[in-house]
This record gives sequence, C-alpha cells and structure tokens, in this order.
Amino acid sequence: MKTIVKLIDYNFQRESQLVEAYDDSNSMRGLNSELKRYVIGRHGNQISIHEVEDYEVIFLPTDWDIPRMFSYILSLCPDVLHMHGNHGWPSYPLYAKFFRSLVKKMIFSPAGSSCGTPEFLSYFDHIIVNHSLQVARMKCSPSDREKIIVRRRAADPKVFKVPEIIRYPPEFDLVYVAGFVPVKQIPTMMSYAINSSKSLAIVGDISRTYVHYSEINDLIMINHLYNQISIIPFMSQSRLVKFFGKCGVFVWPNIRPENPSTTTNRAVIEGLACGLPLLLGERAFKDTEFLVEGYNGYTYSDLESFKEKAEWILKDLNYFRNNSLALNKERFSFEENFIRFYNDLYGS
Repeated sequence: MKTIVKLIDYNFQRESQLVEAYDDSNSMRGLNSELKRYVIGRHGNQISIHEVEDYEVIFLPTDWDIPRMFSYILSLCPDVLHMHGNHGWPSYPLYAKFFRSLVKKMIFSPAGSSCGTPEFLSYFDHIIVNHSLQVARMKCSPSDREKIIVRRRAADPKVFKVPEIIRYPPEFDLVYVAGFVPVKQIPTMMSYAINSSKSLAIVGDISRTYVHYSEINDLIMINHLYNQISIIPFMSQSRLVKFFGKCGVFVWPNIRPENPSTTTNRAVIEGLACGLPLLLGERAFKDTEFLVEGYNGYTYSDLESFKEKAEWILKDLNYFRNNSLALNKERFSFEENFIRFYNDLYGS
C-alpha cells in the first residue's frame, strides 16, 4: 500500500479546518482505498489524531521545531510527500531539500499566487496550480516548467449542493466569504452594497485578524448599518451550504486592480456548486473559469456597473441560479477534477 502524506505546515485556529474539510485543498476524501493517506497540520500543544472517513488528520504541536517535524513525517514512511502551502514559509525550503532524497515523489501545490523560486521548485516532481496565469508568472527553468500541471478546482457534490431550503426573496441579497484581513477589501464591498441599497452578509473568521474585524464592526455600528450589513462568524463548510440558501448573489472585489489575481477563492467554487450566481470584480477574476458573462452572473468594473448588474441578477435569480448549477456540473466535476486527478497523480 502506497503512503501519501499531505503536509500543510500552518498553525490552524480550529481543528475543524482540516477535520471537517470538504474542499480540494485541505481534504483527501474519496480517494483510492489502496492509498494510505495522512494530512498534517499544526494546532495546540500536543499530538492530535483524527480518523476522517478513510484517512487520518494529524495535528502536531505548534512549538515543534523542524527536526522534530522531519522525524515525525519520516516515521509515517511516505512514498509521496505533497506539500501544500507557501514557499515563503521558512520551513518549506528546508522540507523540500531534506525530503528530496528520501521520498520517491515530491509534489507542491501553492496556497496563494506565489509559487516559488527556481531553486525551491527544482526539488519537486510535480507542481500543481489552479490557473494558467500562475504558469505565465512562475520563475522556473524550462525543465521545471514541464512539471507544472494546471487543474480545475471542484467542490464535493455530497456536501456542496443546492441547499434543501432556498429563501425567496433571499434574506441577504449579497454574500461575501472572506477572512477579516485588510487585503480582502471588506470596507469596499460594504460601500458597494450600501450604495446599491442591498443587504450584505460578510462570512469570515473573526479570530484571523481581530483588530481588522473590530474596525469593520465599529464602522457598521457608528453608521447604523446593522440592518443592511451583517457579520457572520466562521462556520464549518457543511453549515455554510445551508447558509448559502439564505443568500442571493456571491460577490468578490477587485482585490488587485493593477495585478489580476492568479489564485482561486475556494468559496467561489463552493458557492457555484450551491447554485449561487456570481458578481466578481473583473480584474480579480477576469480569467477564471467560474463565470460565463450574462449566464451565471457578471463581472463589474466600478460601483455603477456593480449596482446595475446586481439588479439584473436579483430580478431573474432563478435563471442565474440554474445556470450556476449547470456550469458547475458541466465543467467542475469533483469525480474528474479531484478524485480521478489525485488517484492518478498519487498512484502513478
């Protein structure tokens, strides 16, 4: 039996972020039973092991040093080491160099737009990205470029599906799922909703940057926006599905207007699978596959186009909902884009 270790050397705020994960970044659900699988993260001050369906999630203490991490990972006797994260994390170049001669297959998938330096990427047999823009921006040798695999993301249909109850009209016209960090431009999305006279639910992890959350909350209270803007604390992915049934349109800002995003927001594909129409900043997601203009939503360039297109979608919500579901089924098969993809990659 081949052993796969997926390493995410990140201090998770909650064990549920891995234990209850159904997304295609943090989960290993549904893969071939002939593959023995472990997902490793960090949390707390002691080892914590969870049986999740047919694989294990292991949390190692947050204060363990690199040698102890090396030793523990080696004790699992991995045939494949899949490192998911950011090459800028100080531990990752050390892991890549150390395990290269000890593991048969090395895989890297970046969490974010920055894929790595040429030296870092040279240690891996496969580099997985979610968008062709990432390939164009990667700084790697011609030989390493041949290792790159562009794949489509997907959401597990067993979890991310049409909610059993859909509220008409929606309790929240707009929904934005994002962490409370400045780069997410939450005040901008709030101003767009306010000027469009639409209600907005902001779903996010309050603990991620509590100071920024407090600033957002104060902004709502001082301006008496609590009837229009609602902050919804972190919720598990299975609960998020039910919440989406109360929402009309999934929105996303132009995060980097001068630099189109090369990353895919996990919540977008989850919203799509639940039948949410999309209203996305044109430069943030101009080249992604999740949106067909006028079919399951729109891109917008400024406040006026945001207001106009939000109205268009909400006036014909059923049409856009059905098209989001159809697009998800046609292009983003979980069986093909996740289960079959990783069975082939890990098993070969």
